[in-house]
Amino acid sequence: MTPLERQRLATCAVWRLDADSRDDGAWTDLGGLQLHATGLPVPWWNGAHLTSPDGLAHLPAAAAWFRERGLPWGLLVPAELDVEPPGGSWVTDHPVMMRGLSGLPPAEDVTLRWDAADDAAAVQAVGFDTTPNLSRDFVLPKTRGAACRLVVGYVGGEPVATATLVQVDGVAGVYGVAALPEHRRRGLGRAVTLAVLHAAADDGCDLAFLNPSPMAHGVYASLGFVDDLPWRVWSVADALPQGDVQP
Repeated sequence: MTPLERQRLATCAVWRLDADSRDDGAWTDLGGLQLHATGLPVPWWNGAHLTSPDGLAHLPAAAAWFRERGLPWGLLVPAELDVEPPGGSWVTDHPVMMRGLSGLPPAEDVTLRWDAADDAAAVQAVGFDTTPNLSRDFVLPKTRGAACRLVVGYVGGEPVATATLVQVDGVAGVYGVAALPEHRRRGLGRAVTLAVLHAAADDGCDLAFLNPSPMAHGVYASLGFVDDLPWRVWSVADALPQGDVQP
């Protein structure tokens, strides 16, 4: 299996684990189309991952599944499939970077705490410009899953940076890397990213991936991450039937 194939499988597995950790979470496989719902009204926290072109036939059922839950959602298509959903509108490309976990740069000397979920949520709320309550609702359930860990970096006792690690079948997904604006460009995002990479390597993972923002791309490249094919994000709900379609 290629690293990209492993990344695709791990991404779907990460969201299934996330859904399983939530009281209002849900997940289903329609055959070539895997759906996950967090129960939170944010489109990028609910999605359908296309795993085979055959899954396009199930888009009406996917729309009904999300509509039943009252949730916005998007369709994520691996770029290597080179397909377009009927009537869909392209929204953006969700970039992917990967690296093997041998030869990591040394961890950096930063005060860290693991699984301080409240502090991680507080940093993410500012870093990703969302409300504190919504950030807590997204972050805190993650600690219920054994595959997920959070790390927080501190300066003067104040939480200022965070990263989330999810491990699936030897693959480490790095998510939620954020730093408070006044502490950016000081190496703190790099430090918490290195912390989760070293933790994953210590646990036996041999591959890591992340989805970089343009602002952080250079930091991850300096850590040895390289670009691979993205997920293509589509909006399709408006083009699909609005009646009752059962998955």
